[in-house]
Amino acid sequence: MQKEKFAKYIRIRAKELGLSITALAQQTHISRQSLYDLFSGATEQAKLSTIVNLANTLQVHPIYLLRQVLDQVESPRYNEGKSKNYVTEMTLIRDVTMLDNSNVVAGDVFTKTWEIKNTSDESWVNRKLVCMDQPIDSSYVPPQSKILSTCRGLKPTLREVPIKNTKVGNSVSVSVEFKAPAFPCNALSSWNMTDANGNICAATEGLSCFVQVVLA
Repeated sequence: MQKEKFAKYIRIRAKELGLSITALAQQTHISRQSLYDLFSGATEQAKLSTIVNLANTLQVHPIYLLRQVLDQVESPRYNEGKSKNYVTEMTLIRDVTMLDNSNVVAGDVFTKTWEIKNTSDESWVNRKLVCMDQPIDSSYVPPQSKILSTCRGLKPTLREVPIKNTKVGNSVSVSVEFKAPAFPCNALSSWNMTDANGNICAATEGLSCFVQVVLA
């Protein structure tokens, strides 16, 4: 199923960009057969450079595409006594708004929404999505660079956002409002989930918002 989803995603994204499979392979600098091998799930031997080139051709962030590739790989099985330590608390289903590598006008306010699934072994109660970005310490930034450095990150309206109580196996959407920096740049913001006690859920990959900030 994951293999079919990956192939479907690539085909849909290519169609959105007006690319045929042949054109996609040519622009990615791989053969059609190599591309079909990826579709069929033969990702174990895929080079990282191939994934990066494919992501660039599809105009998505490489991390986003790599996540789709890794979803095809069967997770290792652990014995019953240790299984809980390897349970993934949260799985990203999709970016509802603002796909990675989307363009945002400098200084604009926008909302990023993720759809996530509870893949843990217990219901989510009083969970939060918390910003993991570290504020820039201006004392370490050269005077001539302070204005640029401190303005290049995405600024969330809130650094903590509540997640609706969610039963095991169910999905929920969570949104964060950001203000884009005032200068053209690449901007990334990382988020993770905390439990009812405020502890970061270590068995969670986390979420991210990656945008290209451009001038109007």
